[in-house]
Amino acid sequence: MGEEKKNPVLEGMDVTLHTSTQLHKDDVIQWCYVNEEDLIAKFDTVKTEKHVYNGADGRFRSKLSLDDTGNLTISDIKTIHSGHYKLKISSRKRTKSKTILVPVTVKSESVEKGESFPLETDAKTEGNLILWTFGAEKRLIVKFDSGACYIGEKFRDRLERDDEDETGSVTIINMDTKDSGQYKLQIINSEQTIIKRINVSVTESTKKSVNESTPLMSEERV
Repeated sequence: MGEEKKNPVLEGMDVTLHTSTQLHKDDVIQWCYVNEEDLIAKFDTVKTEKHVYNGADGRFRSKLSLDDTGNLTISDIKTIHSGHYKLKISSRKRTKSKTILVPVTVKSESVEKGESFPLETDAKTEGNLILWTFGAEKRLIVKFDSGACYIGEKFRDRLERDDEDETGSVTIINMDTKDSGQYKLQIINSEQTIIKRINVSVTESTKKSVNESTPLMSEERV
């Protein structure tokens, strides 16, 4: 069955890895991550038993599901889930295997200097701790917690929010090249933690001022 390579997928998507074969009644399907010692899913068609596992380091906790054909779905995929997935299908009469390479990338956006950039989420502030941070240092942009709103010093005078908006969405105004980098959203509640990232590149404005532009009408002397 060889090796497959999927097109790069964005963080936050649900990705399904297909067995791409007709199953036999006595097949045992195993999905492993990176190496055969890290079993993350198993489907025994004889016993009709399906099992998914957290992975050796727990990175697949609450992420995996198997359907009746042995296809493996990874929910809300992250960059830490990039890598090789090894499929093995075995029975009394056959053994098949293949490897699927899954590259995961972070969403990228570009904005011009001086423009505004929205940080959007559908998550409501009620019942959630919502945290937006910036850069490798995880500098605070804004935090919504128990009805309170905390704004980081770097963005204190540049955040806008609709007073009627019940979500944790905000807009950064007057973007600068120093604002280029990774923006991280964390939504935390009693049931789960959701993490999303976006890389933002701020470029110099291509718009010319009135003084720099070509005159609308040239002056002609007679």
